[in-house]
Amino acid sequence: MNMKSTLFKSASLLGALCLAISGCSQTKPANNDAETTVYFNANIITQNPDMPRADYMAVSQGKITAIGLGDDVDITEPLLGAANRLDMNGATVTPGFIDSHVHVRELGLDAVKADLVGVKNVEDIVARLKAYAPNPTPGQWIIGQGWDEGYFGSVGYPDRAALDAAFPDNPVGLESLHGFAGFYNGAALAVAGIDVNSPDPEVGTILRRENGEPTGVMLTLAQGLVNQHKPKRTQAQLEEAIKAGLLKMGRAGVTSVHEAGMAADDVDAFLTLAERGELPIRVYGMLDGNNETLMQDWFARGALDDPDDWLDIRGVKVFYDGSLGSRTALMAAPYSDHPERANPTERITPDAVLSLGEQSAEHKFQMAVHAIGDEGNNRTLGLYERALSTQPAHDHRWRIEHAQVVLPDFYDRLAALGGIASVQSSHAVGDSGWAEDRVGPDRIKHAYAWRRILDAGGRLALNSDLPGEPWEPMETLYFAVTRKRLDGTSADDGTADDGWYVDQALSVNEAMHAMTVENAYAAYQEDALGSLAIGNWADFVVLSDDPAAVAPDAIKDIDVTQTFVAGKPLNEFKASKE
Repeated sequence: MNMKSTLFKSASLLGALCLAISGCSQTKPANNDAETTVYFNANIITQNPDMPRADYMAVSQGKITAIGLGDDVDITEPLLGAANRLDMNGATVTPGFIDSHVHVRELGLDAVKADLVGVKNVEDIVARLKAYAPNPTPGQWIIGQGWDEGYFGSVGYPDRAALDAAFPDNPVGLESLHGFAGFYNGAALAVAGIDVNSPDPEVGTILRRENGEPTGVMLTLAQGLVNQHKPKRTQAQLEEAIKAGLLKMGRAGVTSVHEAGMAADDVDAFLTLAERGELPIRVYGMLDGNNETLMQDWFARGALDDPDDWLDIRGVKVFYDGSLGSRTALMAAPYSDHPERANPTERITPDAVLSLGEQSAEHKFQMAVHAIGDEGNNRTLGLYERALSTQPAHDHRWRIEHAQVVLPDFYDRLAALGGIASVQSSHAVGDSGWAEDRVGPDRIKHAYAWRRILDAGGRLALNSDLPGEPWEPMETLYFAVTRKRLDGTSADDGTADDGWYVDQALSVNEAMHAMTVENAYAAYQEDALGSLAIGNWADFVVLSDDPAAVAPDAIKDIDVTQTFVAGKPLNEFKASKE
């Protein structure tokens, strides 16, 4: 069965379309062609430089067949043929947003974990866990996520004593906001056999009390010592989590995602969903490059390129260094605050990254390396330059995921390489309370420096890295334009201001371009996705307001009222298991 053949099996009824968009009206010509719908009287932001704005668009069999300007659409014109007509009443229409760095399985799974986002101390953590699991069965694991390792890295990491007292009979495993630390109680450490005599793993750190006992906090790969003992999800549960995450994203206006770091079981789940026609939005897969067995299998197999763009697998996502918040990112000079607490981490050797790069170039896979620290980014660029120099020139579009803190020569080197900086606007505002403490007033000028990347001629892909921070497209856009948190501040004292290093902010048009066209380019899909043009897939969203017409601070309040994928409203999606 074609992987897309059952995705949208039934044709959309015009009445259902009309209900999906508040206040729309419809007319049908006498000679009706039910396969074509014309959306007119719309404010269409096309992201097509040849026609930046339009007010009508015709869609047939999932693709755009006409788009243009006019006071109305004459349904008798040969260009449009006989068609259903849908009056949009001036609503703003944009290309569907593409989130080019996500962990969608985790988004789906987070719904069944204790939510720890925003906790400020261990007492907050215990209170959240008590509300989540007031009477747990002895021996049952309690899983939570969302405590901010960057914030706690500034105020002091928590100790497990309060967790031990609250849950003496239950292993507790708490994932951090960005995934670079875990927090465990004594019962979980006992299950894993971790005690005062346990050595640190080769890559990772067990934080310890003065007497050598583990505090319960494990950095980077040390988490795996305990996580391997947590209950594993079944394949059916993974599939349901992925589907739930994709649907949630779709309803928020995302029509395509780039899944960053597919493990082997993730690949199986995505492939199964695609074959069953149960992917509600499009997926571009980046394989877990740290898994040598998985990569050798895929290099032998070759990239997956679906002509209908429901599931492509072509990327190689490599975790190289750590994070700034946990002081595990690779820096060229010591951390400015508490260098004695830093544990710079290489999660994979440079030789292994170089080998992956050479094989990726040979087999036409796209490298995408996680690099946070300035030295991590410097080494990644150097490895890219070496790997590509040994191969015939090709359209590689290699990416650096995060490009968070960089050296001054980074911008010109990235542009000369033809690489892509894949950045997260939420990280800048989420880290604004402590990032300058980590790197000091000079290096911070080359951190989250999106404007410098663009000014040097580099390409910028803008995304969320969900589920670690607020991720909905209007939030991502707001962060990029204002460099403010959702409460209008960028400082921990809660006072309103003009934004954090706002000289590096993007304009609305630049940010929207990076969230659509550039993200499509970053997946080799710019000829089919990212802009509303004839021949492209009809992936689009309807907004309550025009982001370019409202005050920047109001962007976050814009609603996505409907999402269309291949011309069909997402609220009509029915997963098929035939």
